Amino acid sequence: MRNNGPMASERLYLRPYRTSDARALSDMTSRDEIYRTTYNIQRDFDVEHARWWIKFNANCRRTGTSYEFGIFESGTDRLVGNIGIVNINSRCRHATLAYYIHPEMWNRGIATEAGRMILEYAFGTLGLNRVGAVCMTGNAASRRVLDKLGFAFEGVARQEIMKDGVFYDVAHYGLLRSEFN
Repeated sequence: MRNNGPMASERLYLRPYRTSDARALSDMTSRDEIYRTTYNIQRDFDVEHARWWIKFNANCRRTGTSYEFGIFESGTDRLVGNIGIVNINSRCRHATLAYYIHPEMWNRGIATEAGRMILEYAFGTLGLNRVGAVCMTGNAASRRVLDKLGFAFEGVARQEIMKDGVFYDVAHYGLLRSEFN
């Protein structure tokens, strides 16, 4: 089993979710701003679903298919976001970066700071060679985070997803271990 201990910077730490995080996770993930800027988060992410999702993630860690962490503020222990390495293909040594930040904490560099920590985990602890990332093309903030983390823009998949009956274009990015510093 991989090391699932906390990763930390001066102002943030990442750790696997606990059942006791379900209410805070539900409150954050149910925000309309999260729903509008992501495409894998359902509307009305209630506490029951949060508990199920926390158990699901624990199982994913056990099987090595994904590692998602809560982003917590040091000192307050407040949940301020989610970040993970998901859809791991261990044979090909690649995966996908996924993240979202509590809207009250936007524009504070949290996604970039947590992104650096999780990429160190991905390339170091997990031994991956490539990490991809995707976001809706209209999500300029997420695109800036990926640029700051060193991801290369690889193209746009036109109308790749449908959300609420509307098709959206998705920007695709990639980062290789040899490019990460």
